[in-house]
Amino acid sequence: MQHAFSTRLASFAACLFLSSGALAIDATKMWSESDDYVKLEAVNATNNHPVVFSPEQLSNLLSRIYKREDDKTPQPYFSASEVERLSRNLLPLFAKAQPGDDVQFVTSFRPGGLFFMARELNAGRLFVENGRLNLLAGMCGDAPDLAYYHATGNRRPINHGSRIKPVNGMGCTLLSGNGAEIVNNRPDWISIDISTALASEPPKAYQGGAAADSGTTFKPATLPAAAPAPLPSVAAPAAVAAPVAAPAAPAAPVTQSAPSAPQAVLPAAPLSKAEERLMLLKRLKDNGLINDAEYEQKRAAIVKDL
Repeated sequence: MQHAFSTRLASFAACLFLSSGALAIDATKMWSESDDYVKLEAVNATNNHPVVFSPEQLSNLLSRIYKREDDKTPQPYFSASEVERLSRNLLPLFAKAQPGDDVQFVTSFRPGGLFFMARELNAGRLFVENGRLNLLAGMCGDAPDLAYYHATGNRRPINHGSRIKPVNGMGCTLLSGNGAEIVNNRPDWISIDISTALASEPPKAYQGGAAADSGTTFKPATLPAAAPAPLPSVAAPAAVAAPVAAPAAPAAPVTQSAPSAPQAVLPAAPLSKAEERLMLLKRLKDNGLINDAEYEQKRAAIVKDL
């Protein structure tokens, strides 16, 4: 009898193992490295684009971004593999981006580098403003949503973050330190002074720093009259800026190409909540996401609340 019970228990354990293994295999098929991407998105902002980076410079900057999940030890936001892939793939997009473009990304990694683990996703947007590289995170180590996939046959939409409001329930908090600074006390927005960061190698481990308010992209994006090396001042629209002599640092100078047309400058004062809602509503209409009737109805409701 004891032998029969042991046999039934072993069979149950084997079934449980096979069932959990099937779910794990299914999850590993949800996302592969070939599904990672970078792309440009037109936004209502005035970035310092286009900008020419080298892979080493982008690697330096991206390696400085750290996160904390729950109360765990700080970890790099990007894995080494993600940094290597992004450093190559972001180059052409930053080089051709216009002032009104953000660079969106989604990258994946296997937790602990274990080949049998399902990939987790990081996603957000990158842009350069006032000589600083900004990262707005929308996803932080998010696992594939199997329930959504099984229910709809599609992956859950990617969240690339927003200037207007922080992401609710993101899986981590971005950290000040290693030359990076939190923007507007938001846990999903980090900013790095490019010239200062590229003057040295990124630290091998997290070194904490005080949070600082680096401003908001809804203010005019202007370079200083005498920009510190290695970022040169912006030349006239018809000219190409020449690189400034780089300081004694391992990284080559960053050069910023002149825009093909004068940059539109937004009002210096921060936008009100109503203005932000009206701008977002117009963008939805322009992109064909809502029709004219829906636009007029929502606009009237916003104006009525003024």
